[in-house]
Amino acid sequence: MQFIRVIYAIMNLDLINTFVAVYRVGSFVQVAKDQNVAPSSVSRSIASLETVLKTRLFQRTTRSLTPTQAGKVYFERILPLVEEMNTVHQSLGDLSSKPSGRLRVTASVSYGEIFIAPKLKDFRTQYPDIELELILSDGRLDIVNEQIDIAIRHGSLSDSSLVARKLSNVTYHLVSSPAYIEKFGKPIHPYDLKKHEIVTFPYENFRDVWTFATDQISQKVQINTALSITNAAAIRQCVRDGAGIALLAAWTVEGDIKSKKLVE
Repeated sequence: MQFIRVIYAIMNLDLINTFVAVYRVGSFVQVAKDQNVAPSSVSRSIASLETVLKTRLFQRTTRSLTPTQAGKVYFERILPLVEEMNTVHQSLGDLSSKPSGRLRVTASVSYGEIFIAPKLKDFRTQYPDIELELILSDGRLDIVNEQIDIAIRHGSLSDSSLVARKLSNVTYHLVSSPAYIEKFGKPIHPYDLKKHEIVTFPYENFRDVWTFATDQISQKVQINTALSITNAAAIRQCVRDGAGIALLAAWTVEGDIKSKKLVE
């Protein structure tokens, strides 16, 4: 039982540090001033430690404060441990204030190429102690089993123990090449898409039904997929080449729309 009590006392580092401070300066009042607390608070800390250890550490009079023999032995034995623990705590604080270690991040190929890759040099300059592993994949990765720290993905997070933070809104555009529109005509109504070649992702919320909505009405349109591709850049290239119509995020196609390589 004595061993358990000593371990408990060691774990309460605040009490131990107060004891060490009082032992060194020999005054509750001075330690209270140094810690910006009331002298009674320092006295209670020492009393609590004595209760745990079941021994008196100081002899107290109205004029003096003197370590007992047990207090002297305790100070000599505990001081190296306290200094080591304080060093460990300080090193952990340094780690939290200066990020380091391995960081595994995944994003879609197109998003990673456009938004993340151009920032990696500045990231390395700012955080030289982080070993960054960027995994660009358009597949559905098992974030937990593959030990991925951060995943950047479109859409809502389904029921999961994972934590999501919104980065931005994403606007989608229906796009095609001028040559395709000239040959097959421009769809005016969502249902017109049934007569066109569709290039899209193989994922459930892309490949079968698209939803078009205004403030007053929402319409679901069954699409006929001609090409199914996992990569946004590849879909954009196929559409630019006249393969059909695609629904792509604005950041993927805005440049092509401005340059008239694609039309909405």
